[in-house]
Amino acid sequence: MNITKHKEGYIVEKDGVLLAKIETYRNPYHMSNCYINFDLDSLVRIEDTNIFQLITDEEKSSLQVMLSSLETQKASFLSSQGFKKVRICYEMEVKKKDLKMALSPQQIDISKANWSQSDYKDCCKLMFKYYKDTHEPINPLSCTFDEFIKLMPAEVYFVGSSNDIHHVAFVNDNEIAYVSSRDEISFDRFALAVVNELYKDHQSIVFEADHVDSAAMRLKSLFLTDTTETFDTWIYKKSGISS
Repeated sequence: MNITKHKEGYIVEKDGVLLAKIETYRNPYHMSNCYINFDLDSLVRIEDTNIFQLITDEEKSSLQVMLSSLETQKASFLSSQGFKKVRICYEMEVKKKDLKMALSPQQIDISKANWSQSDYKDCCKLMFKYYKDTHEPINPLSCTFDEFIKLMPAEVYFVGSSNDIHHVAFVNDNEIAYVSSRDEISFDRFALAVVNELYKDHQSIVFEADHVDSAAMRLKSLFLTDTTETFDTWIYKKSGISS
């Protein structure tokens, strides 16, 4: 059996017969891991169990697969090959009626800034550090602060003042795109104030919550939800490679 590298991934052949293709790509903001994608039916027929180790050796990095939790057969295959599920992402769409009734909207003063204001950059600084810290164990952020700012939505809700920001929520229309906090005790009140502001103009709110992101999970905990599908991150990490 031969495994050869091509521009968009790897080809697995035996006696000149194509057995499988494994697509690879890199995320310019998270360069440490090599992302892969493949057709399960073609790979399960291959007896050689060293394919992912060979790719890891060639790429000199860990491998990463993004997978819906509904793809149970592929998840079982990844597990059998030495991949570990390291992150669970909940994609949320919630309406005001989904808020937990036990929560009371205690008063907290929140401010709003856009990209042209100085407070906006201070909010980005907090978000940049928080994002780096939460992603470091899985696939570290590899861009600069200036590059990171370009990813941020143009508006942010926050609590605090210059150089002393406690909570931030970057928003784009009805989406809460990024959240971070330096004080979990008061973050719930901040998040509740933000969602109540958004509900003034929108029927529903959307956001993602990774189970390794404490602020996003606290935002999720404000709602009564029945999420059946998650989007999960699987990592194949060869011994001796730091990811």
